[in-house]
Amino acid sequence: MGIKTLFIAPYRGLKELAATLARQQDDLDIYIEEADLSAALPVVKAYEDKGVQFIISRGGTAKIISKYTNVPVVEIKLSGYDILRTLTLIKDYKMKVHMIGFPNICNDVLSIANLLHIDISYTVIQYKEEVADAVKEAWGNGAQLILGDTITVNTAESFGLQGMLITSGKEAIMEVFDQVRQMNKVMDQLEKDYSLYKEFLHHMDEGVLLFQESGEIHYANPVFPEKVYNRSIEMSELTIFDLPEEFVQLLPDVFQLQNRQILNKAMALQGEEFVVTGGKITNNSDNYFYFKLQEKKGTTAKSMEVIKDRIGRTSFAQLVTSSSSMKKVLQEAKEAAEGTEDVILFGEKGVGKRLIAACIHWESEQELGEFVEMKILDGSGNIVEEIAPILSSVKGTVYVTGFEKLTVDQQEEVRKLFSFLNEWRVIYSFPFHPDVAPNKLSGRFVAQMKGKTIYIPTLKERAEDLEELIRLYVANYNSYFGKQIVGIRKEALDRLRHMHWKENVEQLKRVVKELVSQSDGDYIEADLIDSFVTDEEKASSGAGRIIDLSKTLEEIEKEVILHVLQEENMNQTKAAKRLGINRTTLWRKIK
Repeated sequence: MGIKTLFIAPYRGLKELAATLARQQDDLDIYIEEADLSAALPVVKAYEDKGVQFIISRGGTAKIISKYTNVPVVEIKLSGYDILRTLTLIKDYKMKVHMIGFPNICNDVLSIANLLHIDISYTVIQYKEEVADAVKEAWGNGAQLILGDTITVNTAESFGLQGMLITSGKEAIMEVFDQVRQMNKVMDQLEKDYSLYKEFLHHMDEGVLLFQESGEIHYANPVFPEKVYNRSIEMSELTIFDLPEEFVQLLPDVFQLQNRQILNKAMALQGEEFVVTGGKITNNSDNYFYFKLQEKKGTTAKSMEVIKDRIGRTSFAQLVTSSSSMKKVLQEAKEAAEGTEDVILFGEKGVGKRLIAACIHWESEQELGEFVEMKILDGSGNIVEEIAPILSSVKGTVYVTGFEKLTVDQQEEVRKLFSFLNEWRVIYSFPFHPDVAPNKLSGRFVAQMKGKTIYIPTLKERAEDLEELIRLYVANYNSYFGKQIVGIRKEALDRLRHMHWKENVEQLKRVVKELVSQSDGDYIEADLIDSFVTDEEKASSGAGRIIDLSKTLEEIEKEVILHVLQEENMNQTKAAKRLGINRTTLWRKIK
């Protein structure tokens, strides 16, 4: 396939010449149309949709086209031969000749006319609307022959004057074809360079964000949103001012930087310590700024992790509640949202406790505050001193996991702190019923929370919701992977119904994501389930996984990496830490 090129000829003779020469260009796919000035714009639009790579035209038509398209426009320049031919033709004319044209044409013709001592009166125009007045004025001054472009000649003839078109010859057409080839070669190299640089940034261990002072975000590698929001999001849909407050506060200083100057700042995000580097880049007189996010080495281990507003605005309407067990959860959660008392959510891993907690937050009077996730890792530090500065906002909801890892005395201290911060509602999350864990929780705490518990059922207990959940996740991952899957075959659905779902909804979401990414047709097929689900069930069974030692070393290595990734919920950073390699090496080994 050749270089797709649209040739727009402002007059018929140019179209015929271009057609003849185009047949000799094996490496160019040339589409030839006849249109002058603004009449060319609909033609351009039609061929843009067909994917043309370049547009060729001449004079005022080329100028107009270039203003309304992003496709590169190559202008046919008047060659010396073109001008000499025309001037040779008119040099012995007895009639008075006047030239009317756009600056580029007039300048070229007059330069050669002066060398040949040919005196031509002329009028320079900037817009096609000026042509009629220029012709009328030339006619009033005694002009009999009007020299110019297509629109000039047509207008002159409408006044009853002779018109002579300055035509383009073979040399000018062949030259413009060569320009297209050269431009295509340069653009191919630029595209390769761009892909290389983007791929390099894409797989850096550090997060990178490129933006302008207007707030527009031009690029973010996948690591940046993963570190900032602990999830993958489309950064181009945000502005720099939508970033967490810690970044926004740095902007005035970053915007004052000169080229090669940088600004470094320590920052805590999602319970981890980072060093943020800000800098400035100037490209073609345009100023760009960047943030580079790097993990801070040698930080002191903390007894908890804190994540703020990881889940965006949610509502009970987003929950799938076809099953009677989930309808009960919905009713209890709505009642909790209407009040301000603390709540306990309990259920197995992956049943969706965090999502229910977020719904309660957003559907309650706490919605104007923050939704803070607090994951307690152990009771080794001074937990109260760590919590107090985090909950410095006016109000909100704090979602606590790992509360049972504290000693009974620590639990009481934390409860007193929460009581003091009465603008905060606390939602506790446990993988067990509080009443059946007397050795893990304070008896006073259990007594105070009596009747304030909501049980979130397992996926097996809400089997009626399975198909609807699958449809929901397929729709989400269709847009993520650019697929158009319309459903799942009955046989495939039956196979999914018989899975154990040890990690419940979270495991289902992970499975559907993988199925959508691997599906090539309109439906998720049963054979794909057969090839995938066995590995997924092994992955969810933890230590029971068996490595097939008959495979090659490379295959075994890849299998181990994928297993660790699955255990870390596909978080490449955490998996790389466990494996003792960086994210780039991890990605290279599994691609």
